[in-house]
Amino acid sequence: MYGLINQAIRDLVKSHHGSDKWVEVCRRAGIADDDFLAMKSYPDALTYGLVGAASEVLGADPNEILRAFGHYWVKFTAEEGYGDLMDLFGRDFVSCLKNLNGMHAHMGVMMPELQPPRFMVEELGSQRFKVLYFSKRAGLGHMVVGLIEGLAEKHDKKIRLSFEPRASSVDPDVYQVEVLA
Repeated sequence: MYGLINQAIRDLVKSHHGSDKWVEVCRRAGIADDDFLAMKSYPDALTYGLVGAASEVLGADPNEILRAFGHYWVKFTAEEGYGDLMDLFGRDFVSCLKNLNGMHAHMGVMMPELQPPRFMVEELGSQRFKVLYFSKRAGLGHMVVGLIEGLAEKHDKKIRLSFEPRASSVDPDVYQVEVLA
C-alpha cells in the first residue's frame, strides 16, 4: 500500500490518542522509521502490522481500528490535497459512491503500483443501494464501512448501513446503504 495510507494511520492515532501511543504502535509493529513517503509503495504487511499494533496498544478490536481509519481517510485525503479530486468524481454522496472506480483509475496514473479495489453500486430503490467491494486484499471490509460513513458525513447525509463480509476470496463484501436524510 502507498505511504499515504500509513501516514493517515499515523495521523489518526496521534490526533485521537497522542504521540506516545503512536510511538508504542511503531515499537510493537517493529517500525523504526515512520516518515512514510506518500507516493512510495510499501509492503501490505507493514500496514496490516500497524493496524494490529494499534489494536493492541489502544485496546480496540482491529475491525474498529479499520472502521475509524476508513472514516478518517475521507477527511485526511481532502486535507492532503485530494479534496478537489473527490469532488471531481462526485459532488454528492451517491455519485461519489458510483464513481469510486473512476477516481481510483485516475489515481493509478500518479501511482503506478496502485492495486485498487473495485466497487459496483446497484440501485435497489429510492435512496437504497447495494455496494459490492472486490479486493485482492483480505480483511478490509470494516475499513469500507468507515469510508462509506465518512463519505456520507462529507456530503451531510444520514445513512443506515449493513455489512456482509465476503464468503470466499472471489466473493465481494456486500454493503446495504439507505440514505435517510
